[in-house]
Amino acid sequence: MPLLLVKSAVETSQIKAVIFDMDGLLLDTETLSFESFIATAARYDLQVGIDDYRDMIGLNAATGIDILRAMLPTHLDAVAFKNEWLDVYRQLLLDDVPLKAGAHAFLAILHQMDMPRAVATSSSGQKARAILQKTGLMPYIQHVTGGDEVPAGKPAPDVYLDAAHKLGIDTGDCLALEDSNNGTTAALAAGMKVIQIPDLAPSNRLPNPPDFQICTSLAEAASLIGLEIDISSPATSDKKLVKNQPRPDRISGQGKPTTG
Repeated sequence: MPLLLVKSAVETSQIKAVIFDMDGLLLDTETLSFESFIATAARYDLQVGIDDYRDMIGLNAATGIDILRAMLPTHLDAVAFKNEWLDVYRQLLLDDVPLKAGAHAFLAILHQMDMPRAVATSSSGQKARAILQKTGLMPYIQHVTGGDEVPAGKPAPDVYLDAAHKLGIDTGDCLALEDSNNGTTAALAAGMKVIQIPDLAPSNRLPNPPDFQICTSLAEAASLIGLEIDISSPATSDKKLVKNQPRPDRISGQGKPTTG
């Protein structure tokens, strides 16, 4: 089985599998989700901002609804608001599904190495597999665990525990890549080493190499495990947008807003 070394100033640690978050990590969708949240709130003259949205990043649907319910005026139904928010989000994704720079290249090189790899997301499993298929990433992923397929979503460790189990790898031998604080908490609780690449929300913890490190990009994260990914060539650049694919509502939504 292939081994990768997680580099740090303190020591190196071998890993046998890499498990990725999806939204905000592989897919550049958090900004679109935030914009749709603001647009939906504006319909009701609600004053909300990035801090309100950050509270929901990386959570599963049920927990997100609870936060919305506490945030919204009592005359607004949280489930109805979320559904309206999702409709606005789908409209933004009608033409484009943006990938994070390096997403395709990172997964492709792990695939070439035969390194076990999975996705652990707060989005529903069905929605996650559909959008990963749409973006062309699914062929490089061996397993997807959705937030609706485990007893508890992030920040509980269940999605990461399940993903590692499905890959047949001990959690201590797994590296998780995350953007959100809730997801980072989940992966660390599962006993994994974690590299966080913050997206809309800054990290709320200090680096603790080699178990937890913070990077600014997938390319930097790849370098920490001794890989070099090319995000400049047309063949591997992930700044491209996946366009003119089936409508989001025909693939059971896009796993947002949930969000992670």
